[in-house]
Amino acid sequence: MQNVDELLEYAVGSGYVSGAVAMASAPGRGTYSSASGTASRDGGRISDDTIFEISSMVRPILTAAALQLVDAGKLALDEPLGAILPGMQAAHRLAGFDRAGSPMLCAARGALTLRTLLSHTSGLHSGTWGDAMPRAEASLDISRRVASTPLLFDPGSRWHYGGDLGIVGVIIERVVGMPVADYLRDGVFEPLGMRDTGFYVEYSARRRVAGGWRGLASTPGETAFYSTPRDYFDFMRAVLSRDGCLLSSNSFELMQRNQIGELTVPKVLRLESVDVPGEVNFYPEIRLYPGTECKWSLGFMVSAEAVSGGPSAGSLTCAAPSSAYCWIDPDSGVAGLLFARRSPGCPDLVDALFADLQQTVYEGHSVPPPAEPRRRHVLERLFEGWSKESWATWWPM
Repeated sequence: MQNVDELLEYAVGSGYVSGAVAMASAPGRGTYSSASGTASRDGGRISDDTIFEISSMVRPILTAAALQLVDAGKLALDEPLGAILPGMQAAHRLAGFDRAGSPMLCAARGALTLRTLLSHTSGLHSGTWGDAMPRAEASLDISRRVASTPLLFDPGSRWHYGGDLGIVGVIIERVVGMPVADYLRDGVFEPLGMRDTGFYVEYSARRRVAGGWRGLASTPGETAFYSTPRDYFDFMRAVLSRDGCLLSSNSFELMQRNQIGELTVPKVLRLESVDVPGEVNFYPEIRLYPGTECKWSLGFMVSAEAVSGGPSAGSLTCAAPSSAYCWIDPDSGVAGLLFARRSPGCPDLVDALFADLQQTVYEGHSVPPPAEPRRRHVLERLFEGWSKESWATWWPM
């Protein structure tokens, strides 16, 4: 996959990313790793061992941890959450607004369950749950918030990206009797050899953090989660190969297949239709595959259709905005990821780089005839002839 090297070198040379790491695998080709650029202002080279903050990409890992407990018979997907977290019943949902603009409530139909949380169909929104991950006495606090805050809709009736995964972390803690970070280490990271993944970076490893160690999540209210491209790719391969040390076959089905039925995942953020802030339906993958209908499994966005020049129908995608992306294509056996460090002051074009990476990987996997000219990537066409000096003129560092 020499073209992947060229793609990353071009992206770094153009100046809009300071460094990028790509990894990919395909049947019969093993795992390919490529890196270009620097990991921080100190000038250290970026690599698949560089530690990135990828908080949003904890979602499939938390899902896998919860499904492990389902496999062990300690959790049930369709059991009302009130049986696990006493008081965890949402009695009301938003029914609209009166002429004075006050909210009107009605009784909620359907129960909050682990399945509705993992599929983002619970009706909860960010105001319900607060921080993204559990903390001391969080279960009691969250139960009170859910009981006192109306749902946006009846559980299971709509798809909405909100506060679901924070509560999943609290549920895991309640069931196993230990911090969720410890359970993830014992149940997921150590079995898969993910030594640099977790909610904390050891002091001795902080020099390897992309962009330098900051100690706080980049998104307010969100708990930081860290991993390396190498570690995260090990998790992806376990999902792709259905590694029995991680989950049962049935649980892999839940992670790899549409779990929201006829519901669809929105591809456009429509602020004009929002009545209350909690209805803003923004999720990290929203800008990917804009022309493709998407669904949701337990843990991943699922492409309902093939992406032109890219993944097959049924492919799984996860992202952390502007920094990390991955996809798993069970039908073709292809998987890949991109971890990138944006250059300060440059426009956010990492989404386009991810699309170009997918195209490059699939071109290499299909092995087109040598006489066929290579298509220029979106970024090459858009920024042909631009140098770092050009970038500095328009977007000063």
